[in-house]
Amino acid sequence: MVKKNKKKNKKEKQYVSTEIKDLGSQQLFQLDGKLYRTGDFRQMVMGLKHLYCKINSVLENYYFRNQLDPKNHKRNALRYVAGMKIEYLAVYSGKTRSQTFNWDRLQGIPLGSELFNVQKYDAEFEYNEAMKSTKKYQSIVWEVIIDNKPCGRGKKFEHFKESLDMLIEHFDIK
Repeated sequence: MVKKNKKKNKKEKQYVSTEIKDLGSQQLFQLDGKLYRTGDFRQMVMGLKHLYCKINSVLENYYFRNQLDPKNHKRNALRYVAGMKIEYLAVYSGKTRSQTFNWDRLQGIPLGSELFNVQKYDAEFEYNEAMKSTKKYQSIVWEVIIDNKPCGRGKKFEHFKESLDMLIEHFDIK
């Protein structure tokens, strides 16, 4: 009878200190075993040689891989901004929870959560108008940005990029 070697569980790297440290012009701090950048409180991941931002959504993944527009970096960024704006409007109006920002941290801030309740009606109206501007591609926008599901490649991805262009025109992003 041959015994099989059991695989050992990989342990996460535990950093020695919990105070703020500086790794290459980025001040970082550790909270619950995870690294965060002090400027925008984004979670960072330690690679083999470099620190990387943790990608939380499908839209961010498309943006960081230049898939929204591989030839034109400005157009890639504009499509990303339009997608993020519709995501924030969906979060403000209460349609979904954000994939990219931890809104629970606002509960510790005075009037943090109440601020969103006051602005909910305006965000709901603006969200509905933005979704109307995408016309027949509303379901693709909902799947990718709100439900955080990849749309695949080919014709459906082209329709998604076209809907982001419609959102750029609606929000008048330049």
